[in-house]
Amino acid sequence: MITQLPMPFPPPSAGALLRLPGKLLPVRLHSRGLTLILNRILAEPLAAGELDFLQNRVLRIEVMNLALDYRLTVRDGKLTAAPNHAREDVRFGGNAREFLLLALNEEDPDTLFFQRRLQLEGDTELGLEIKNFLYSLEEDLLPDPLHRIASQISRLLDSSSHTEPPGGA
Repeated sequence: MITQLPMPFPPPSAGALLRLPGKLLPVRLHSRGLTLILNRILAEPLAAGELDFLQNRVLRIEVMNLALDYRLTVRDGKLTAAPNHAREDVRFGGNAREFLLLALNEEDPDTLFFQRRLQLEGDTELGLEIKNFLYSLEEDLLPDPLHRIASQISRLLDSSSHTEPPGGA
């Protein structure tokens, strides 16, 4: 006869599991990963100087539900991770799903800001330049394999957001 013992604690939620990399990996490591991806995806706009407005400026991207905090700047025509202690000029904050919707071109920035699903704080003029840059991007910005992965993650995050309280558990 097998007896099932009660668990001493509840199993972690999907949101708690998704936050683990942000809490366990050094900030520098996931910031480096993000800049590698963005430099590849945004190679043409970077080469054309379309992100030069970030030269010597710090954009902070806070993915709140994944405990990820990125600080980016442009140096020598490339996006680089700014030091973690660098004061941000502008901060974009939101949950992963909202950032994925932007990347997938499934929502426009204004909708996400007006619905308060994305937050903008700091230098408003710089924030507007970033928002206008996002509007200027092509629809098929992500390569097909990355687009498929991002779509699947977005659906996963959407389904988990309906089962967890806001901000995760």
